[in-house]
Amino acid sequence: MKKGIEISFQLSNSSENQEVVKALANMTGNHFSTEYVEQWKIFHVTLGEHVFFKVLYTGRKIGKLHPAIEKEIREYFDNLSKSEQKELLEKYREESRRKDFKNESIKELKEEYDLWQDRLWDYI
Repeated sequence: MKKGIEISFQLSNSSENQEVVKALANMTGNHFSTEYVEQWKIFHVTLGEHVFFKVLYTGRKIGKLHPAIEKEIREYFDNLSKSEQKELLEKYREESRRKDFKNESIKELKEEYDLWQDRLWDYI
């Protein structure tokens, strides 16, 4: 992904936590959709025995040339993640009732280790 922001994090895989993931990703995406974010995707990633979530935000103004925008989006996401779970889900349900609120679903993604990208190979 050349232009975009990737936020990866781990949670246990209960259905309630998947609602928290959707709330965090969709509320952040919708919050910045008028300024920076054009689209976003939410993934439930399996990498070997590890399971985690990944949210990708893309837009014309998101990239290495705009570090302040990346910081702003990450901070907003982080602040939402510090909310009480019940409060976060209530706010998400309330906001998702708006007609212009875009809701992305979680997609399953299976990744494999790529040893050629392992830093060990840089030293050999």
